[in-house]
Amino acid sequence: MIRELIGAIAIAGAAISAAPVAAADDLMYPDTSGRYPSDVPGMNYEAHLTAPCTNMERFTFGRGPGGEVLQCRWIANQWPPVYTGFWVATYELFGVQEQGAPCPKPQATAQHPDGRPMLCLGAQGWQPGIFTRDGFFPR
Repeated sequence: MIRELIGAIAIAGAAISAAPVAAADDLMYPDTSGRYPSDVPGMNYEAHLTAPCTNMERFTFGRGPGGEVLQCRWIANQWPPVYTGFWVATYELFGVQEQGAPCPKPQATAQHPDGRPMLCLGAQGWQPGIFTRDGFFPR
């Protein structure tokens, strides 16, 4: 009888002590809506910074748990070689845009209607491609 009582108390204590840990996850990332006006078709809402991904050509954008904009990109010169991309932080996202349309500010990203990532190139407007430390690469 005493063993059952002690076992029940231990189970109840474990359940009560685990509750604050589960609630802490929600407090770390207060943004649970997952949808923003600038979101694009094909947006991945399960993205996590530095997690592996495979959609590096089209529909490359995602949102992390806190609502930050992420993009699936290949990271060059990895050792040992890895054959997937990784979710990386990117510029502010401005929805779906047409090529050559004026953009609101430099250092901004958008998505072409066919799913390719686009970058604001100032006077050239929105251009499909990505920017790395080595420069702009058209797609």
